[in-house]
Amino acid sequence: MGDNPDKTKPAYKREDSSGSSAAGHLDSTGFSMAKHIDRLFPSASSLDNVDVAAANTGHRLHAVKQEIRRQLRAQSDSHQQQTQSIEATKAAIGELYTRISEMKAKAQTSERMVFDITQDIKALDFAKRNLSQATATMRRLQLLVSGVGQLRQFKEQKKYGEAARLLPAIAGLREGFAEHMGVRAIARLDDEAAGLQRSLGSMAFQEVQRGFDAQGLLVGDAELMHQACLCCAGTEEQTRVKDLYCELQLRAYVAIFQIGDDVSQLENVSRRYAWLRRILRNYAEEHAPAFPDAWRMGEELSRRFAHTTRDHLSETMATRDIDVGHLTAALADTLAFEAQCDKKFGIVRRNGAAVYESSGAPAESFVGSVSCAFEPYMAVFISGEQAKFEALVRRFRSEPGDDDPSLNVLASSTDLLYQFRESLRQCAALSTGQAMADLAQVFGQSLSNYARSVLVHALPRISSTTTAPLDALRRACLVANTADYCASAAAQLEQKIIEKVDGPLREQVTFAASREALLSAINSSIGALVGGVDAMCAPALAALTDAP
Repeated sequence: MGDNPDKTKPAYKREDSSGSSAAGHLDSTGFSMAKHIDRLFPSASSLDNVDVAAANTGHRLHAVKQEIRRQLRAQSDSHQQQTQSIEATKAAIGELYTRISEMKAKAQTSERMVFDITQDIKALDFAKRNLSQATATMRRLQLLVSGVGQLRQFKEQKKYGEAARLLPAIAGLREGFAEHMGVRAIARLDDEAAGLQRSLGSMAFQEVQRGFDAQGLLVGDAELMHQACLCCAGTEEQTRVKDLYCELQLRAYVAIFQIGDDVSQLENVSRRYAWLRRILRNYAEEHAPAFPDAWRMGEELSRRFAHTTRDHLSETMATRDIDVGHLTAALADTLAFEAQCDKKFGIVRRNGAAVYESSGAPAESFVGSVSCAFEPYMAVFISGEQAKFEALVRRFRSEPGDDDPSLNVLASSTDLLYQFRESLRQCAALSTGQAMADLAQVFGQSLSNYARSVLVHALPRISSTTTAPLDALRRACLVANTADYCASAAAQLEQKIIEKVDGPLREQVTFAASREALLSAINSSIGALVGGVDAMCAPALAALTDAP
């Protein structure tokens, strides 16, 4: 009995340790009861401790139950707390939703208030704008009414200067009421203003008309006429005033230079331009104060004179025989006159366009205003030049003349080319149009004629009986050099004419035919040289062949 406690105590400890180890197996998902019992009672002797194992298992069961009850209580408390938290969260969310709904309602209310305020502001802005426009329109209308009244008063009192200063302001006010012509009062006021302006223009024209007598002499007050001209500036009355003045001044010109009279012939064309210079001096000294500077009345008078002179000269040349000398002299005087007019009135060319030098505004050049009348009759000049060159070539053929030993070419070639240069210089001063292109053709024909009639004709015929054969060979060389020199000069002359002639006519300028004729002369010269050398060597070669 005394040994039992000693024997059971270690077994109990093993159970305790085994029980703690078994707890881990009991918690395992792969728990096996058989293995668990085998682990508790590994041997038969361990069955003696079955009571202890049972007690331990009971304690373990009790502990597990206690733990389960504790866990259940804890879970119940946690679930209650979660429920309470969920309810609190729901309540907070509900309160938040309520507040958001209130804020949204307030925002919509504020938006409606802002929209209403914006609409009110827009309405006020439209009202302000309309009121400002109405005020400005009424102010302009008041100014227009006042201006028309003043204009009516100035018209009655013939105060042209004041009326001229008032007219631009009234015109600007009338433009502002262009959209309100549907209002009868405004339409009547506009018609009255237009009528006053027309009436003032008519009165201004009559004032200028009274200011000059039938001979175009100034008999009125120049200052009053100047103010009257300002009243009709920019209207059709301005054109009427210009037509009246130019007609009065050119009336004497038409009477003096009547078509058919000797004074109107080409040889007297310089007297026409002298007459205009006298009229322009008279205008500058007496008539210029009567017209506004912007009208450029002196230029207008010169332009009308140019047109009248052009028509006179065209008719004169069409009905009379034309002398070449008179034609070229008249054309030279005309070109000088046109250049003087451009210089006098400050007209220059910039970037290919005529402008006023002072302002850069577009202008109409006088160049060609009269000289264009000569263009159809430049054929007379060309015919004269052609006849001159033909006579020159005939003279060179019939009178070869003595050649300068210091020259390598025939003297006739230098004379011919000099005449070409002089003729081209004269033509360039007269016209760079079709006449120059026609003159180039004359040059080409004359060179071809010179090559055939003079150069080829001058070639010697060398034979065994020719006296001074070396001189004959030198003559042939001289002809070849002359033809080559003329061909080179023809190319240079062609290029020079192309640079001077008007653009559309440049394709007509060519010296191809004349160069071919000169090359043919060179070939003939070389043939003559070869034939001459052969003829000179023939007797010596024959003697060699006859030698034993």
